[in-house]
Amino acid sequence: MARIFDDSVEDDKSKVKKDGLIYQQRDDTDYKKEYEKLDSKGKFQFFKDYYLPTIVVIAVIALVGGYFLYGALTKPQTVLYVAICDQNLDDKQVDKLEKAVGTYLGLDNKHEIVTINTEFNSKNGTLSEQLQSYIYAGTCDIVIAPKEGFTGYATAGYFFEPDSSDTVAAFKDWPKDKRIYCPIIDGENIRGEKEIDETKYNFGIDVADCKKYKALEGKSKSAVLGVSNSSRKQEEAAAFIKFLTDDSLKDGDVNPDFALQSK
Repeated sequence: MARIFDDSVEDDKSKVKKDGLIYQQRDDTDYKKEYEKLDSKGKFQFFKDYYLPTIVVIAVIALVGGYFLYGALTKPQTVLYVAICDQNLDDKQVDKLEKAVGTYLGLDNKHEIVTINTEFNSKNGTLSEQLQSYIYAGTCDIVIAPKEGFTGYATAGYFFEPDSSDTVAAFKDWPKDKRIYCPIIDGENIRGEKEIDETKYNFGIDVADCKKYKALEGKSKSAVLGVSNSSRKQEEAAAFIKFLTDDSLKDGDVNPDFALQSK
C-alpha cells in the first residue's frame, strides 16, 4: 500500500521534543563552563577552532593595509612631470637629466622628484589618449615631441603661448625659425560647423639642438617643447625651460629662487 506523505502528520519517532537541545539558547557562560572543564590540550584546540581564524584574518588585513599605507607615505612626490613622445632616448641620460633638473629646482631627488616619461607615442591611440588625459588632469606639465606629433596636440589648444602667459615668455627670445606656430582647431571646425580661425600661436620651441637635449641621444630632427595650459607647476616648468636651453647652467647648479623655497 502506498504511503501518503503529509506534513501535517508527524511520526512520534521523528518528533523533536520542544525542550530539546536545539531549541535551547546558549550564552557565553555555557562556553566558559565548557572551556573550564578542558585540559591544556583541549583549551589549545578550543583556541584554534574559535579564535585563531579570526586573529589570522585581522592580522592579514592589518599587514596589507600597513603595506599600502607605507607605500603611500613613502612614495616620492613628482614636482614636475615631463612627457617626451615618439623618441627612443638613452635611459641613463634621461635619469641624469631628471636628477639635474631636480637639483636645479631645489629638490632632494628622493622624496620630491622630477619625472621624465619617454613612453608616450602620438601615433599610438592608447598612449596618445593617456597623455591627453594627463594634460586634462593637470598631471603633465611639459610635452616634448617631434614637430608633427607636437602640432597634433598644439592645434587642440593644450599649450600656453607667450602673448598670454609669462610661463613661456622665453619663447619670445628663441630664434624665430625655431618657434612653432599653429592655429587652434576644435570639434566644430572639424565638423565644418565653424570656420577655422587662421590665427597662429607660438605654442612651442624646437629644442633639438640644445646641448642638454642632444645628450639624451634622440634620433628625431626636431623636438618641440610646450607647456601644458593646465599645469599646476608653471614656475617649475619655466625653470625647466631655462635649465634645458641655457648651456651655462651645469649639473649641480641650483636656481636661487627654488633654493630659498627648499630651506
